[in-house]
Amino acid sequence: MAEDSDFIMRQIKSFAEGFGYMVGKKDGEKTEVVFEQQQGQGDKIHRDITELLMHQKYEQAIQYVYAQKFTLEEGQYFILGQWLLGKLSDIPEISQDVIEEFRINIEKHRPSIN
Repeated sequence: MAEDSDFIMRQIKSFAEGFGYMVGKKDGEKTEVVFEQQQGQGDKIHRDITELLMHQKYEQAIQYVYAQKFTLEEGQYFILGQWLLGKLSDIPEISQDVIEEFRINIEKHRPSIN
């Protein structure tokens, strides 16, 4: 189909499918719509995460980082995850289990040294 070759149409189609899934199955998996990252958006990512942390939205900050897996190179994604781990470790009210689960998921993306 023609819409499969157009980025915007693919995103709209993906959004519609995800929305339909969420409406149809409330207990289903989380569905995300991911847009390509524009150059220079790295600072925005850090600002957005910092804002979430300031408002004590820790789980949303973690999910925000997970969403970057599709827009950042693996090395950049790993660095971002390590940065958030450092921030989360300084917040005493966050469960250590949550931090450890995030750490394990980020470690899977550690760049290999050749």
